Amino acid sequence: MNQRMRRGGLMLLSAAALTMSVGCQGSGAFASVQQNLSNLSDQQAQIITKLDALDTKIDVIETKIGEIKTAAPAGAKDRGKPKGPKPGRPDPKLTYKVAVGDAHAKGPKDAKITIVEWSDFQ
Repeated sequence: MNQRMRRGGLMLLSAAALTMSVGCQGSGAFASVQQNLSNLSDQQAQIITKLDALDTKIDVIETKIGEIKTAAPAGAKDRGKPKGPKPGRPDPKLTYKVAVGDAHAKGPKDAKITIVEWSDFQ
């Protein structure tokens, strides 16, 4: 909703309040109606001020959301690039040859893949 529609809706509220408050009253009714309209006008001014502040906040939030959507996701520039070895760790892309010797083994000696477990039981 834009601000004019909101303000228009609030003015309709004033007209409805005027119709209800005029009714059939004796002397001094006009002063009472004027006071009621003045109070309604003040309340409407406060409401419009708050609505304008909310509209400003919504605009700021929508701008930030748009910036977030258009920004590259974290790590997007690194995607697709091959990762190198980490310091202190073996390179997962390399094949290492390990001399098994006469160590305990399970399975055939001519297997294409050997899994080696290093342990130290001291």
